[in-house]
Amino acid sequence: MCNPDFTIIIPHYDIPDLLMRCLRTIPVREDIQVIVVDDCSPGADHYQTEYPELSRPYLEFCHTSVGGSAGRARNTGLDHAKGKWLIFIDADDFFVEGMTSILEEARNKTEDILFYNYRVVKSSDLATPGVRNWYSKYFEEYTKDKNEERFRYKFEPLYGKLFNRQFVEKNQIRFDETSHSNDVGFSFKCGTLAESIAIIDKPFFVITEREGSLASSQFTGKKPSIQEYTARMSVALETVRFKDLHHVCTDYATYKSYSYPFFSAYPIAFSRFFFGVIIPRYPQYAPRIVLSICQGYLRRLRRLF
Repeated sequence: MCNPDFTIIIPHYDIPDLLMRCLRTIPVREDIQVIVVDDCSPGADHYQTEYPELSRPYLEFCHTSVGGSAGRARNTGLDHAKGKWLIFIDADDFFVEGMTSILEEARNKTEDILFYNYRVVKSSDLATPGVRNWYSKYFEEYTKDKNEERFRYKFEPLYGKLFNRQFVEKNQIRFDETSHSNDVGFSFKCGTLAESIAIIDKPFFVITEREGSLASSQFTGKKPSIQEYTARMSVALETVRFKDLHHVCTDYATYKSYSYPFFSAYPIAFSRFFFGVIIPRYPQYAPRIVLSICQGYLRRLRRLF
């Protein structure tokens, strides 16, 4: 494979049956490079024997050296990517029927990022809609005001996006190798640095909601772990610092939205994070974080009384 038009990068950890579901929605074509990067799954050494789909033409099956980060897996995929367009999809998601027509449409576009719409379903019952459709409304709003800022700065996940590989490599944009939110910084940096983007209101990805996934705390109501809070706040703080360095005039307050829940759930862990990480590295944001915690308690008091 010399110069494919598309590279699809799929990080994977221990859900091979769902990975196969994803792969079955991708046509086997010379112009589509597929890179599956396993993040140290148990038994992954036998996957290619057990799952013949992983040995199909134009697919590369790679491994990370250290597990625990979809961002590291995606960076490994970037090291092997050859396509003009980069597409990132999770192993438990898949593409819509007729995705080839979208690829044909995208092939010769010249923008740095293409944004497509998506659908959300339950992984266990694909006929049941999910709730993670928070960004779909951006497409409807865009038809009214043509404001690109929502897509550039607030459309945090990777689904529905095609990235021009030359643009990504030129700007040396990589993923944060964290346990959670590894896509946030990548998306924000790409949105900030892109000279031009295209917004197409057609579904391209089907996003699934699955118990046990990295994003499950966002739709199940389950309390995130200390590790998740710490990772998400760390990435958000780095992202807002990047925003300030590039003088981006938009509110990016994700780190503040995590402050009160993190503090109320794990006060000791949050205090260690505040004095061990925030004060030394991000002192300019410490007052806003304290204020957001106070506002969180005020909202709680109002609900009680």
